[in-house]
This record gives sequence, structure tokens and C-alpha cells, in this order.
Amino acid sequence: MKKYVVTASLMAGFSMVSGAAFAQTTGTIGATAQHIDPTGGDNTQTYGVNGGVALDLGSTLAVLLDASYSTNNDSDVDTIGGTAHVLSRDADRAFGGFLGYANVDGGSDNSDVWSVGGEYAKFFDTSTLAFTGAFATANDTNVDAWGLQAEYRLFADDNTRIDFGAGWANIDYGSDDGDGFQLGAGVEHRFAGSPISLGANISYVDTAVSSDAMVVGGTLRFDFGNGSLKERDRKGNTFGSVNSLLSFLQ
Repeated sequence: MKKYVVTASLMAGFSMVSGAAFAQTTGTIGATAQHIDPTGGDNTQTYGVNGGVALDLGSTLAVLLDASYSTNNDSDVDTIGGTAHVLSRDADRAFGGFLGYANVDGGSDNSDVWSVGGEYAKFFDTSTLAFTGAFATANDTNVDAWGLQAEYRLFADDNTRIDFGAGWANIDYGSDDGDGFQLGAGVEHRFAGSPISLGANISYVDTAVSSDAMVVGGTLRFDFGNGSLKERDRKGNTFGSVNSLLSFLQ
């Protein structure tokens, strides 16, 4: 279980959840819940809140700021963190970099995590293809990780989005290291004439340094300033999160 805490502390800093918009200050506030079912272990639940804004700097340049908090009482882990992104974006693509920080309090294991990485997205008429690469380090626990994430988002209409994602990471614990991968899918729908959306997701993760697990989650989100889910995707919440690979192993 403590190894799960260390892994979570690394990957939490990879979060790309900004939910912000471009060309004006907009953003989102959300709540999340996850049910985690590891092979050979006890089921746990994680609950959290998150939010973000975007600041338009003129031309194609924008800064996205996000923060999140999550707790898992079953494993006694609390995570709080934030990320700053600097992006260039137009109607066809978005690219840039980010710097993230997270603190994971796992009782006897308390870790400060720093992460840095790059991100790129290509916009199509009814879909978005996004990539993220990141490095994170937790000096307190002598753990380093590299991660890659790819996500394809298909818009059935402007307010219904279907996600498919895959991720890989290499985690180095000093005396122990291993690779892991994650596959997942999700859906989100925003109600007509309302800033509120509901989402659901499911994912499977398998790593060489911890048990594999199935995760089922749900989201409730309030959007201010964006007219639709598609507009939010193109102008704010473009990039998926590498932390979806391992952060739920708390």
C-alpha cells in the first residue's frame, strides 16, 4: 500500500485538468469519485474536487492554471496539487509545456512532487487527438517517473464527448523499477441550456511494481464561460492527464 502512495505522489503532478478557456477568462469547477478494484487487494474509493482558469495573453498565447484535491480514507491518502501551463493555440492545434507540484500525505509517507512536460493537440472537425509527455520526481521518497499519454476525443455533438485513452510510464524506485500501462474510455454530456455536465469513465491499469486494477469513476462539472463541451475542449480543457495511469493506486 505504501508503494501505491509513492506512485500516486509521482503521477499526481502530471494532472492536465485545467478546464479553462482561451481568448477570455473562463473555467470549470468539478467533483469526482472513483471506485478502485485492485487484483488481490481491497476495494477503495477516492473523492475529489478540482478547478481551473485560463488567462488570455493576446495573439495565440494563453496561460492555464489548475488545482485539485483528492482523498482516499481507506488508504489514508490526501493529495493536493496544481499545474501551470503556457500554450500557443489556434484553430488547428495547440502546443506548449507545463510545470506541476503536488503534495501527497499518506500518513507516514509524505511526499513533495515536481513535474515538467510538454503537450500537443491536433483539432479535427469532430474530434481531438492529444498527447502529453512528462517527467516527475519525488526526492522525499527517491522515486522518478517518465510518462506518456495519448487521448482521442470524439464529439457526437457539441455537448456529447466520448474519450479513448492509453498511457505508459516507467517508475524508478531506486532498488526497484518497472513499466506500466493504462487503457480507458469515458463519456461526458452537458445538458442543453445548462453549465452542468455529467461524466463516467472506466480504465484498466497494469504495472510491474504494483497490482493491476480496474477503476470506475464519475464526474460532476460546472462550466463558466464556455458555450459547449467542444468549445471547452478547443479553448481550455484540451489535454488529458498522465496521472490517469497510476494516480488511483492509493
